[in-house]
Amino acid sequence: MKLGLMMNSVVIAVDLGAESGRVIAAELNEQVKLVEMGRFLNKPRFKDGHLRWDMDALWAGIIEGLSTAAKQYGDRIVSIACDTWAVDYALLDADDNVIEEAVCYRDSRTEGIVEEVEAKFGANVIWERTGIRNLPFNTIFQLLALQKSDPEKLNKADWMLTIPDYLAWKLSGVKSNEWTNASSTGIAKPDGSAWDLDLITKLGLGGLAIFDKPLTKSGTDLACVSSETSQLTGLSPSVKVLTCAAHDTGSAVVLTPPGEGQFFISSGTWSLMGMISGKALMSQAAKDALLSNELAWDGRSRPLKNIMGLWVLQNCRRTWNEEGGAAWTYPELVEFARSAKDVNLVLDVDDEIFFEQHSKENPYADRVIKWFADRGVELTDDEGSISRAVMRGLAHAYGKTLKELEQVSGQKAQQLTILGGGGRNQLLVEMTQELCDCPVRMGAFEATSLGNAAIQAYALGLISREAIAKL
Repeated sequence: MKLGLMMNSVVIAVDLGAESGRVIAAELNEQVKLVEMGRFLNKPRFKDGHLRWDMDALWAGIIEGLSTAAKQYGDRIVSIACDTWAVDYALLDADDNVIEEAVCYRDSRTEGIVEEVEAKFGANVIWERTGIRNLPFNTIFQLLALQKSDPEKLNKADWMLTIPDYLAWKLSGVKSNEWTNASSTGIAKPDGSAWDLDLITKLGLGGLAIFDKPLTKSGTDLACVSSETSQLTGLSPSVKVLTCAAHDTGSAVVLTPPGEGQFFISSGTWSLMGMISGKALMSQAAKDALLSNELAWDGRSRPLKNIMGLWVLQNCRRTWNEEGGAAWTYPELVEFARSAKDVNLVLDVDDEIFFEQHSKENPYADRVIKWFADRGVELTDDEGSISRAVMRGLAHAYGKTLKELEQVSGQKAQQLTILGGGGRNQLLVEMTQELCDCPVRMGAFEATSLGNAAIQAYALGLISREAIAKL
């Protein structure tokens, strides 16, 4: 995209998703050009009784990507920022030791916690204060589960850093909690100004040192890279570590076109469907529509709904490739699906049986077959039929959610922008266009990295706010 500016600078987006991580260099000249410096798998594993992220492997992938970037761009690199999925965190003690390896939000430790909170405090206690939907993987429920099982870990903790903030600390030595990611936790004020200490105290977590910390805006200059990071990567000691919208969806939707009636789908492992709004949508209708009011990078509200997303197709692919010995690519699965036929029932992609990841004991594609069989419908057990059922289910979820968003916001959809890797799935795009009854626009496939880079460039004074809207 032509920006009308000559800069010759490079910013680095460290962008971690639930399936893979990537280090992307954004060359800022007359155009923004994204160049991949490294890509690596993100595979949680069971350790010490819980499903945990392999943070050492992720860190190694980041360092390798940054080293490649340093060799290619040298002193042209001016800054780095990190974004990842939301809700998960690392705990540090007063000596900056990691208390335990980060637990994955798909771990079962929060089972039953939502029901306990709602029974004790009411179903609306978190919604009324934060505008965040009660989802079992939200940070608040993870912390309550930890308090129940091992309170000493919480008592020892001096900092809770969400995963992108943890990575920024590893790069710079500076600890902070960025406000878009904090907004997803279920314990931050809707305007991102601070942790909601009254709510935290009411829920039984009052007095913990981890909440005696301020929140940081997107685009904050934390520090230059630490001497250790510079030595590990070859980056200049003058390279700045900034905050972007640390929640990857927050970075992706920076690219949502301005104006009324503009809705988005940030399409990856999760599908986050919503809008950018001048105010949070906190009516009973919004709650009934299962919305969450997260924060946009610039302090506006980002009402959206979590939909299971491409996770379902990703794990079906794992069934066929890891257990069946195939090597299907996503484009191949899309073509198989295009040739398959619809059945007379639409898959509910948000059914709880699809939340846990694929395993040999519970193959994921088998769950799709069983879901239909339990409802008296026979789905052919082949890659095309299953893939088509998943995509059709996703598209129907998008159509239903868009209608709910229109009703709650009072805005008629003028355009729906699909951001992220899901936009490569042309069949899903076609199904979405058919069911959403509004023009569908394809945004950037690497929207998160581009949004991350745009926030950095804006924070450094390299591009204008108007230029961001043109990306």
